[in-house]
Amino acid sequence: MTRLPYLLVCTLLGLVLGQIPRFFHGPIPEKYDVLYIKGAIAVWGWYVARSLIGFLVGITNWPPQWWLRGPLCGVLLVGPLCFVSLATPGCGAPCAGWNLTSAVTIGTVVAGVAFLVTGKHHR
Repeated sequence: MTRLPYLLVCTLLGLVLGQIPRFFHGPIPEKYDVLYIKGAIAVWGWYVARSLIGFLVGITNWPPQWWLRGPLCGVLLVGPLCFVSLATPGCGAPCAGWNLTSAVTIGTVVAGVAFLVTGKHHR
């Protein structure tokens, strides 16, 4: 298994794991539809950002330890969207917290599993 490219493992894990939070905490399009914003389009910012966490983990070398880099990559990608969650009526801090928590979790799991599969902290 150590012959699998680190970047490929991280990217595939990120694509799969990045879809899980949408079934548990969203964001959901209806929260934006009531604000006359096309919610079905707006929520894709979160979906795409969470799916790209694995790719960012795979191309980043700093910090070298996987247990630091994974969560940091999650925060860097989803953190800015948390400000949008904070500004959304009916969402606020709970939504931002769940989105940030899931991003950190995805980053940590991607980096940890990639380390277990490839034996590398980074590419």
